[in-house]
Amino acid sequence: MKTGIYKTELLQDRINVIMWFANQSDKGIIYNKFFNPMPIKVIALTLTAIECCIDEWMQGVKEDIKFTAITYGSVYNNHLNSLQHFDQHMAPYKLFKRICDNLHDKAW
Repeated sequence: MKTGIYKTELLQDRINVIMWFANQSDKGIIYNKFFNPMPIKVIALTLTAIECCIDEWMQGVKEDIKFTAITYGSVYNNHLNSLQHFDQHMAPYKLFKRICDNLHDKAW
């Protein structure tokens, strides 16, 4: 089991199975050079999609919520800003780069 910030199996699973690396015809495989290392915007979008799924079950019963820029644009921007802030503060340790590399390497 992974531990640490941005090292959850849920994040890796969403990137692998749901979004970009499920099969040989998925975008992450076809356009691999754009996903290596895993772009910060892809991570922010994945975290936003996870948050939308959590929101859909907020009342204990699934409620469809549209995943649009209007509904989740500010959530995406908050995730992106948090990731950028984390990257800036961890730059001397190259921690965020290692996380991005790892997310890509484990996506295969």
